[in-house]
Amino acid sequence: MYYRVVFSAALLVLTGCSSVPPPAQTEEAAAQSREVSPSQSTKKEQLSAGKSVTITTSQGEINVAPAVVSVANAPAAIPATAPQYYDPWEGFNRSVFAFNNAAYEYVLIPVSDGYKAVVPQPVRSSVGNFFANLREPLNLLNNLFSGEVSDAGSNLGRFLINSTVGLLGLFDPATNWFEIEPKRRSVGDTLASYGVGSGPYLVLPLLGQSDVRGGFSVLTEGFIHPVNHIADAPQNYQLRAFDGVDDFSEQSQTYQNLYEKADDPYLYFRNQYLQGQARDLMYEDNTDQ
Repeated sequence: MYYRVVFSAALLVLTGCSSVPPPAQTEEAAAQSREVSPSQSTKKEQLSAGKSVTITTSQGEINVAPAVVSVANAPAAIPATAPQYYDPWEGFNRSVFAFNNAAYEYVLIPVSDGYKAVVPQPVRSSVGNFFANLREPLNLLNNLFSGEVSDAGSNLGRFLINSTVGLLGLFDPATNWFEIEPKRRSVGDTLASYGVGSGPYLVLPLLGQSDVRGGFSVLTEGFIHPVNHIADAPQNYQLRAFDGVDDFSEQSQTYQNLYEKADDPYLYFRNQYLQGQARDLMYEDNTDQ
């Protein structure tokens, strides 16, 4: 689920193992031995900048590199004094989160469990392929508006191949045979490419965690999604609902396990979402360099 890139964190304390001074050592010499040399201060700065350094101890020279942790484990490396995420709509978000959990528990999870019990995995995979292929024109437009011409070409190629050879998208020969990887892009991603900020964290009814930019993206895509061009109301809503059940069925067990183990499920899912956003941003920045 919602849910790959690492970043530098944590500084190592520079210490050395000094031998016990001999009895004849003067107080002045002992004081000088305790002073931190300018080179040590410089090495601390180098570590802070993410560079490896070599230090000398009584046991010899040691090469020290900054610690590297995964994004998923990042909170453990954040100092206790670091400012907490400002969640201006926490009261509203918690109410919607509680409503969503009740809807999942009493409606969506039983429906998705029944769906998985009745529909075999190969058929569910074909259903997912169909809806993913149906979305390709929307991916194509968003990639074009974002200036990602190569990705838009991949969208076009995937749509043509999977709609024909793949039998209306039920199969994915574009990936399996032609090695054309999916290049999904939403309206929110397009806005981000123009520097539009994500805005505060936002929990959407039934749809789950998002932010202001993501919420606008979901609302916009609800009007321009290709499903609206192949079916009229209410059939288009039924198709979207079916797509939602199929998508949730692959995540329902993971959601239940995480919810039950979290001390504060709202904070846990919120932080996972924010870390995912930060990870994706780091990945995009690295690929652009």
